[in-house]
Amino acid sequence: MQDRYVADVGDFGKFQLFRYLFHHSQSPLDGKGLAQIWFLHKGEGERNNDGRYIDYFERMSGTDEYLEHSLMDLLMRGRREVEELERLKLLPNATFFYDEVPRPYEDRLSWFERALWFAHKSDVVAVAPDNGMALRCLRSEGRFEMLHADRDYRQKVYPQKYIFADEIGRLFSLPTTEILIVYQHLGRCMSHERQTTVLKEQLSQTYRHVAAIKHTPYSPRVFFFLCKSEIILENLQYRLDQFTEEYGTFWKCC
Repeated sequence: MQDRYVADVGDFGKFQLFRYLFHHSQSPLDGKGLAQIWFLHKGEGERNNDGRYIDYFERMSGTDEYLEHSLMDLLMRGRREVEELERLKLLPNATFFYDEVPRPYEDRLSWFERALWFAHKSDVVAVAPDNGMALRCLRSEGRFEMLHADRDYRQKVYPQKYIFADEIGRLFSLPTTEILIVYQHLGRCMSHERQTTVLKEQLSQTYRHVAAIKHTPYSPRVFFFLCKSEIILENLQYRLDQFTEEYGTFWKCC
């Protein structure tokens, strides 16, 4: 996550989904504590136009008026800063981890231990690295290799933009965590639909109870929900299905 992404269409989608799940009386997650780990960094050396999609308000008008007004006000005030998102009180039961992700591997280890401690009492943990999981595309085999920080860290030019498989495992193993939400930006290795199917299948081999939902505007992205039990998954999937019934123009369960 970078400050320049704040209040873009991806942020709108994330908070629209999370508010529906965590701030709605009919949701099984209403009142649950959410720990959001931002994977915040400054994007040194990058030259792209990411974060430019802030013209979505008319298109999504009426989907969540409080969220719309809050993000519009933030943009009008020129406050595209991650910490401003917490000040907006969009998720009353959420806490946010802002420590900047360091690039050197040894510093990353210390940073991740702090993130674990931050999240260790939360019911739900969500991670928001720019690109999602660190993967190697094995196109000819129709699958991905999940990269591990302890052996593959230096294969990524910008490792601060990813979460690695061993980090996912440690967050999921926290005793109080019921659900781990992993953001994934879809790439060009396969079709977006195929990528989502393959990744869900591969995650299910390790975590068994996995749901996925795709946000479709502009550059599609997927949120994977790794659940600790079948009953948690069933309750969550029911709520996600309700969400896509209401907002199917922008969302698709996978």
